[in-house]
Amino acid sequence: MKNGEKITVNKVLLERANSKIKKLFKRNYTANDQLLIMILLYLYKHHSKPINYDVVYLACKHPDELNRSNYITKKYYINKIVLSLLKAKNQTTCLSTIVECIITSFITTPTSEYTDSIRPLYTIVGYKNTTMQKATANAVDAMNLSHKSMTLVDGCCATGSLFFGLKTYPWQSVVLNDLNPLRTNFLNVLKTEPLKLIKQIWDADLSFIKQPKKRKQIISAYKYETSNYEKKRVNYKHVDCNVEIAYKMFIIQCIDKAMIEGSDKILKRVLRFSPAHLKLQNATITQDDCLSYLKNDNVNKLVLLDVPYIGSEHTCAVKGYKYKPFHEKVADCLQNAKYPFLYYCRSTPPKSDTTFSREQGEHIMKMKLAQHFMDKGFYFKKVHLTEDTELMISNLLYDKKAQFQWTEFEENIT
Repeated sequence: MKNGEKITVNKVLLERANSKIKKLFKRNYTANDQLLIMILLYLYKHHSKPINYDVVYLACKHPDELNRSNYITKKYYINKIVLSLLKAKNQTTCLSTIVECIITSFITTPTSEYTDSIRPLYTIVGYKNTTMQKATANAVDAMNLSHKSMTLVDGCCATGSLFFGLKTYPWQSVVLNDLNPLRTNFLNVLKTEPLKLIKQIWDADLSFIKQPKKRKQIISAYKYETSNYEKKRVNYKHVDCNVEIAYKMFIIQCIDKAMIEGSDKILKRVLRFSPAHLKLQNATITQDDCLSYLKNDNVNKLVLLDVPYIGSEHTCAVKGYKYKPFHEKVADCLQNAKYPFLYYCRSTPPKSDTTFSREQGEHIMKMKLAQHFMDKGFYFKKVHLTEDTELMISNLLYDKKAQFQWTEFEENIT
């Protein structure tokens, strides 16, 4: 699915861009892959905007760099879908001019513009949407932490949305932990082999998505393979880097649901993979019980803890895990924490539980939360979603207007 295209490029600017790629991505890529990286990052930031040639002047240090003697013609092989996206908003602009603008855009764009506030890479039950990403990013920003001397720990990272949704901070280190080997494998593939995964998705024939019978067959086959993989590696401590499994898991998450994502939406999600890779440079991905990260052995850390919600474990929990003692241990650890944290829960009942009325369900949730968190010095903040209320619990007072302490059971927490 690649076209061989003769493209005239400025060798001075190309070398400048390639040097930046080596520095950011910390590895050597072929000329085709270097251009692909720049195109993907450009489409991530500017896919809906036409080319503006003036960016070329920003990348130049002297007018002489634009002399015709600095231009050479090279043959590049570009994915047909990528090519069509490039030309969609720039139909009257020649490909060489488009590529020159992409190269210079990469040179002049600060890395943080790619890595700040990356939207969710894919969705699962209980994933953190953009509303919760923004609420978390605002909270972490308001904490005024000493990032250079701190470790960010996302104890139950799942899709990684909380981390990806933050601004780009110079953390001393980052730990993304989850017990699900499919999730940790996906993140590790993004960290170590992003282009292999991107190419596999972009080169795949996704036309089957519009064919119900074939889609059902492919989903069944993919789920069989990923389920066996998960069972095999559920007790492993070592995090895998299996591109094929990452691909199949990602496709399942995009199409095995009521609102099936078409190929266009899937490919737009893939544009977030390169920025996510850049953001993962300083990350260690682990597959441990999150309780091991809640000790006070290191207090120079910020812990984000998005565990399966109390009362909702059956929808997104690890099979066989004993959650009643787990929730008690978590609450005890957080009450004694010497490090700052954000703990996530929900004061509204799960929609999947139809045993009780809405009012009864809210009372049950309130009782369960009160056992662990009421009148224990925690600060609460409500985040209202379309039908639910999320709670962000912390031991830091970072927003005097919105945070409150829950001291009386009668107080409204929804």
